[in-house]
Amino acid sequence: MSQLLINETNNQNAIDWLKRQGNPFRNYFARNPDDEVCSIYHVPELYAREREQLLRVVDQYRYTPNTHSEVVPILGNKGAGKTHLLHSIKHGMEGNWQLLVTPGSYQRDTDFLEYLLFQLLDTLLGGGKQRNSRPLEYVGEQLIRMLLSRTLVELSSDERLDLFPLPGLGWIAKTFGLGSTQALERTQWLIDALSRPSQDAKSPGMVRKLCDEAGLTCNRAFELVCDYVDRTSGHDAAAMMRHAILQGFARSVLLQDETELASFLTYGFAELDFKMHPCRQDLVLALFKAMMGVMQELRIPVVIAFDQLEDLLLARRNDDAHKTAETFFAGIVKAMHQLDGISFLVFAERGLWNRFIPSLDGYIQDRLNNPVHVPGYGTIKCMKLEAPPFELVRKVVMARLEPALHGLPNFKSLPEFYPFTSEQIDRIARTEPTLRDMLQQFRHFFDKIVYGAESESSIAEIAPPSSGQTASVGYHVDSVEMEVPKDQLPEGVKSMVILDATPEGQMEKVEQRNSLPTNVGSEFKNEAEAGIKDGKRIQELHPEALGQLWAKEFSLAKEQLMPEGALAGATKELQAGLGSLLHLCHDQGIKVGPWRLQHVVSEWTFGDHPTYGAITLAHWVCRDGQPWKVGIGLFLANGQGKSRDLTVKLSAWDLEPAVIDHLILLRPETDMMLVGKGKQAWQDMEKKGRHSRMEPLTLDGCAALYAFPRILASLAEGLVEGQPLPNLANLVQEKCEKLLEQICMPVQGE
Repeated sequence: MSQLLINETNNQNAIDWLKRQGNPFRNYFARNPDDEVCSIYHVPELYAREREQLLRVVDQYRYTPNTHSEVVPILGNKGAGKTHLLHSIKHGMEGNWQLLVTPGSYQRDTDFLEYLLFQLLDTLLGGGKQRNSRPLEYVGEQLIRMLLSRTLVELSSDERLDLFPLPGLGWIAKTFGLGSTQALERTQWLIDALSRPSQDAKSPGMVRKLCDEAGLTCNRAFELVCDYVDRTSGHDAAAMMRHAILQGFARSVLLQDETELASFLTYGFAELDFKMHPCRQDLVLALFKAMMGVMQELRIPVVIAFDQLEDLLLARRNDDAHKTAETFFAGIVKAMHQLDGISFLVFAERGLWNRFIPSLDGYIQDRLNNPVHVPGYGTIKCMKLEAPPFELVRKVVMARLEPALHGLPNFKSLPEFYPFTSEQIDRIARTEPTLRDMLQQFRHFFDKIVYGAESESSIAEIAPPSSGQTASVGYHVDSVEMEVPKDQLPEGVKSMVILDATPEGQMEKVEQRNSLPTNVGSEFKNEAEAGIKDGKRIQELHPEALGQLWAKEFSLAKEQLMPEGALAGATKELQAGLGSLLHLCHDQGIKVGPWRLQHVVSEWTFGDHPTYGAITLAHWVCRDGQPWKVGIGLFLANGQGKSRDLTVKLSAWDLEPAVIDHLILLRPETDMMLVGKGKQAWQDMEKKGRHSRMEPLTLDGCAALYAFPRILASLAEGLVEGQPLPNLANLVQEKCEKLLEQICMPVQGE
């Protein structure tokens, strides 16, 4: 009897503890490949074979850098774990490092190769990390170690002696040959240290540290590398681009100044002294090849992975889905022909793949379905992610339960899988189609065991997400269970429970319930119908979680944009974010004062400059008046590129037929002054009576634009096909009110 009381007491203590910790299954899907939830709950054995295969595919481009570009489709049902698998490749420590580009938006109206190039530059110049290394720092360390080592090897004995001048009257000792042995030994030590592989060989600042230990100043090392690049570079367009890229990396690593590299990659490459100036597409291809050449020389594979393809392509549900998919896949095939050495990974829902691929041109189908050789595994046409076996599901459950129970006294004395049993876990594993469905069931089951019959609101109040977790997205609805009264059961049925544990299938479930006999679950049916009518169940539920989603993506975006050259590298992504924001305002009827949007073009490209020749078009209309065609451009260039950027943007006025009535340029608030050629160009524009203005753009404003497409993708990930996005008017008004006023016609009192 006493033992029974002890067990009951321990059980109640454990339940009380779990109530305070919160439901560890609330985060049941990864929003993007950088979502930290993936690392918190990672189970290495899950999809280990598939991960190994993909890493071997990538390694082919490490050992044979000029291998033809190929595409590997990774197919699985929604919720199969595709994003988690990609996260483990991008951030996991298995295998070697690769430059992995994971686009967060798809710009259908942009030339595909141009789109890919700026995705690569955004990844390289931004502040985001892969395997704890920022790409620019990792690539730079590798490159400068190689170049400095080659430089030192080619120096003559006298040149090596000059690297380490003796202090004071050391020139007298040098005259008599004294001290030469020490200088030569220092040089050889530095060569060996630069060439020696070690665990921290590619850590940021390691080259500077080695130079300091050898007694070689970083300024002198920079001069040596630049001289070497000057001697070994050719004079054609490709060589000039490579020359500028190498010197930009040298300045970045040795002098810790990234601005020159960022400036060249976004501006200078289009201003080189060409004998015959190439067109926009040729410029993009030349820079892309130059960048790929550097990566291939370093044997760093470039991987471009498209995740959540259904949401990436169909971000706007009213677009022509087939046309968008056709443009996307045709772009991949074209890029595969123009560039070698790129591994394309396409993570897609099976239904989407089987829906679009058969309707594409046969030539595109052949390239997408071309078998890829995987060392040790033969050839594969695509990779399919199936539901994990129950043994792995048990490990997934333990990965979530253990952190929640850790710290509880007598934690190890609790039954395995507490508060579940192994039989319950196996039953869910065998009956649910995807890992996400399983986690949803565990989430519901955990709430039922720990919180009992408490209401949904009380659960949210008692068990808020812990600081180490991210709340579930705001539009999701927690599972609802209702037992049907005995007097309403169909004939021959002893008991019936109506269970909704799949939030993203909510609309579909409601339709199914509407087809049930009116006497079955009528109370729940009426509640669901009322919820759909007033939009609260889907569109306004958990606004605090929607705010947390915004805060998370905003924080990641701000981190990405912090480095010196990151804003310039992210120009295309920021323009895409601006287009996404305006499209949402148009689709959901969001007004700015008396103004509303009548038409939006996400990105309108013009001229020959790939970076600067782009604006977003927004047609603002006030009541019944004629719309103002407003062009909105990101004026982000610095230094020598500043006047060129402005000149290109102002040339939008010269397009025929006219596409704008008003031009708004968003300029970083720390540099709003125009001088020299830029000032003159602005004054000339004003003399022609053209309506233009500059608006100050803060780093927070940039982060909001950068994060917006990713927030929409996270929201869309939980929707069934054809279901519209929830109403985001309140979120946009709260987070983007100032920004919307800046990109609208002047707002006056109605």
